[in-house]
Amino acid sequence: MKAVIKNMIEMKKICPIILSVLISSIALVSCDGLLGVDSKRLTTDEEYGLKSSSDSIYSIFGLFSQLEKIADSYVLLGELRADLLDVSETSDPDLREINALNISKDNKYVNIKDYYAVINNCNYIIRYLDTTVVDQGQKMKLRQYAAVKAIRAWTFMQIALNFKEVKYYTDPILTVADAERTDYPVYNFEQLSEVLIADLEPLKIVNMPILGDVDAYNTSYSFFPVRFILGDLYLWKGEYEKAAIEYRELMYEKRLTIDKTNTSYWVTVNNTISSSAYVNWLRSFLLASGEVITTILCPTEYGQDFYLDSLNSQSKIVPSAISISNWDAQTYYLNEASNSQGDLRKYGSIWYKEVTTNPTSNNSYTGESGVKTYIYKYKVNPNNVIIYRSSLLYLRYAEAVNRLNKPRLAFAVLKYGLNSTNMINEKIVPISEKGTSAPQYMSFSDSRFINNVGIRMRGLGNMDKDTAFYRIPKLENMHDSVLYVEDLIQQELALETAYEGNRFQDLMRLALRRGEPAYLADKIALKHTANKEEFRTKLTNPENWYIKY
Repeated sequence: MKAVIKNMIEMKKICPIILSVLISSIALVSCDGLLGVDSKRLTTDEEYGLKSSSDSIYSIFGLFSQLEKIADSYVLLGELRADLLDVSETSDPDLREINALNISKDNKYVNIKDYYAVINNCNYIIRYLDTTVVDQGQKMKLRQYAAVKAIRAWTFMQIALNFKEVKYYTDPILTVADAERTDYPVYNFEQLSEVLIADLEPLKIVNMPILGDVDAYNTSYSFFPVRFILGDLYLWKGEYEKAAIEYRELMYEKRLTIDKTNTSYWVTVNNTISSSAYVNWLRSFLLASGEVITTILCPTEYGQDFYLDSLNSQSKIVPSAISISNWDAQTYYLNEASNSQGDLRKYGSIWYKEVTTNPTSNNSYTGESGVKTYIYKYKVNPNNVIIYRSSLLYLRYAEAVNRLNKPRLAFAVLKYGLNSTNMINEKIVPISEKGTSAPQYMSFSDSRFINNVGIRMRGLGNMDKDTAFYRIPKLENMHDSVLYVEDLIQQELALETAYEGNRFQDLMRLALRRGEPAYLADKIALKHTANKEEFRTKLTNPENWYIKY
């Protein structure tokens, strides 16, 4: 195998990106008996077949290893380019490049070749995984096949959203001739979404919670739900009903809810707010919480680089002042007579390095004293990047139904919760939005949704009882109501999912939908206090939203 790679490197006229993908993809899944080939040639179908279950497991773990290489890139590109994550005086030049949206091709945190290597690994597994094997009437490899296709689609999306265009190919690059081809189509996101939707739609009914035949590495949390990805594709395309259908079906199939047990709250004394709190929202990030849907596991024992934890510990990335003020500006509601300023989700999103008090083992917390802040989310599951959570799913659902002229339904996701009691309350979801026969994507009468609460209740008290602070004002028309609620959803995304990798794309999606580049530019420019106008001007041009290679 080493001779093969050496011969390939010595050949001069090969596209460097594709060649690098080819080398890394072959190296990652090379196991005795799996990819053993004669050094005078590269491959035959017989030599590359995944004949046994161990072959497919090795290949899938190789894919996980490749995914790890883009995990911290996903977070840094999604957050450091936006308004919630910032650099510090100790940040290295590569981080400053990302923060300034001026990323060079040698930036160690952003390498497009790593994204294509994931895709090539997926292509390899998809090509050679035998989905015809049947055991007790079940096609045993079909779940793995669907899961790998979902990972490939998600990775293609990241390339298109970050680099504007993607070179699309579905066959594994296994020969020099493959690497030298110049006829691979190049798609923008709109073109890519059509292809990905057609590829994924037949697979959305495949139940695929586990990628491997064993679960020793928590692989059940490493699957990317086809319905979530389809919902996101439809959301970006503006096909909101289809997006809402996919999101709701995933909620139903996987029993995903906004559970009140994961809420933080101030302890009450004589029906008033005290100075002690329980920060139970932290449970949302534990893998066994029922909240976490998809993660990229990033162990470093095997020589893989994973930067996020050390960057956080060394204060090379820090919470922005904007992100902290977002939480501080919210009103915590206990009852009409007792409320206070501040969202308790702040404690769990960030914490203080120099403190006199910390959360105890039972998540109780008293007082606050701190100087340097760091991102506590990254500490809950170290060496782990959470891609999808239930709260993100519900917020994406709210975004979709709001654009279907159902702002009250979307608002219910934020404030009240989608359950049978609230859905029949016309003060919460009016008949004008339900119609005479509510569509299936509005069905939350099943008992699995009975404990659903509003997302804001996770850190802001009894929001469902509040009639003074958080409400939709009377507006002139439906369009204004939709825009108003969409702003609330955008703000809630910042409060609930800060630092998780979504922020830049969330602002980008809303700005493109509204045809207002300033929607993104104004918010991000506020972070750059020293040269605010320069960044506003730069980001008003959508061409500057993408990484130029």
